[in-house]
Amino acid sequence: MSTTTEAKPKSMWSGGFSPFNISWGKMFMWFFLVSDAFTFSSLLVAYGTMRHRFTDIWPAPGDVFTHFPFIHGHVPLAYVGLMTFILIMSSVTMVLAVDAGHQRNNKSVATWLGLTIVGGLMFLGSQAWEWYHFIKGSEEGTYILADGRFARTDVYEPGKLFIWHSIIKQ
Repeated sequence: MSTTTEAKPKSMWSGGFSPFNISWGKMFMWFFLVSDAFTFSSLLVAYGTMRHRFTDIWPAPGDVFTHFPFIHGHVPLAYVGLMTFILIMSSVTMVLAVDAGHQRNNKSVATWLGLTIVGGLMFLGSQAWEWYHFIKGSEEGTYILADGRFARTDVYEPGKLFIWHSIIKQ
């Protein structure tokens, strides 16, 4: 008595392989890239909408990025350039740490990761300084807009923004 079994053809939906004939890592990397692109494009659209809706109170671009710590005067985009350099160098040190990890060089991994952490802290400190000097408030807990008016959210109706003219003489 002989028993034979027939091999059933595998269905595409039975699992075990990628339906697009690519590795799972590559497919999920594309998912990440597309979702990242959607996230940042929505942030840019929101920025553009707000920027062009409130042109009368939006700060002048020439006045925003002219400050540099401990230097008085007009230095356009120097601080932004420094922060960009710090961020790129921090990324480079992270790549070097990963490369050293692939080579099983623990001392180099610790060195490069330490430099990455220092670069990240420098970047965060730069962001904190920039925001501390960019956003101005008042004693009443309001924000002072570029045209000198105050804006605040109401305690009784959170989420509503109230704007009124300042008493400060210009």
